[in-house]
Amino acid sequence: MGTITMTLSSPTVTLKDGKGSLTASVTNGTGASARVVLGAFPGGSAAETYTDIPDPLRTLAAGATEQYLVTFDTTKAAPGSYPVKLIAYSADDAPENYADQSRVVTLEVPPPATPAPTPGFPWLWVIIGGVVLLAVVGGVLWFMFKDASVPPVVGKPQAEAVQILKDAGFGTAVTEKESAEAAGTVLAQEPDGGRTVGRGSTVTLEVAVPVKSTVPVLVGTTIETAKSRAASAKIQLDVSQGSGCTSSQGLLSRCVVLGATRDAGEKVPPNTLVLVKTELRDISSPVDPKVNVCKIQPQLCEFKLNQ
Repeated sequence: MGTITMTLSSPTVTLKDGKGSLTASVTNGTGASARVVLGAFPGGSAAETYTDIPDPLRTLAAGATEQYLVTFDTTKAAPGSYPVKLIAYSADDAPENYADQSRVVTLEVPPPATPAPTPGFPWLWVIIGGVVLLAVVGGVLWFMFKDASVPPVVGKPQAEAVQILKDAGFGTAVTEKESAEAAGTVLAQEPDGGRTVGRGSTVTLEVAVPVKSTVPVLVGTTIETAKSRAASAKIQLDVSQGSGCTSSQGLLSRCVVLGATRDAGEKVPPNTLVLVKTELRDISSPVDPKVNVCKIQPQLCEFKLNQ
């Protein structure tokens, strides 16, 4: 087996407001082009990874290095330390074959900050501030209610559009819409460019975000049907170590999907990796597509990386 190596920008991530990220550099040292997956798995006694890796499956040329952005979200977790195991492995092999090259990242969730004691109320500064505020508010109101023409910003990047509107005296609100346009491109605005409205009004921008894939129905189908549907939906399937088969055998036996780590109809980024559990069954044995063993017993669909 060749080597697929990985280095991390930091072994520890201290999360701010429950969120943080790091960069993983993955190198293909196999001597040939390889499909490489960067996966995240619970470390130690942790039950969750709190991790998201956009575009986890990539094709790396021999000797090439790719940068993966790994983000973490523990906003629903209590303060403490949470280990997450990252493994870079060939999509044609099981990840446990690369367990000796795994890297453990420790997520540090600090306790909430204790608010500072409130000082005595500064009445003098309040009076002075009130006088100044009245003068400022008067000037601002005069400026705000003076009509102005809304600049047209459709087709511009979001940051540029917001700055143009801000310079013209308008506030902004942003909504998102899936589109084939470049992410962050302004698709529409309200009010339209060229309209005359009160200065200080809010202009709503509709901004493009990448089109997500929809997870198809996998549970209850044969593995061949599941793979075909996954390819059409632009998601990646991986058969877990605990599965009983990877293909149907003969006319009377079929390899059926009993569970998947993503629900049918769920919106996910393109090329998201979905783990499935399969079992070889007689063609007369029914499978209830409403019973997803990966959701009922998640441990059945996890890789056993330490064996």
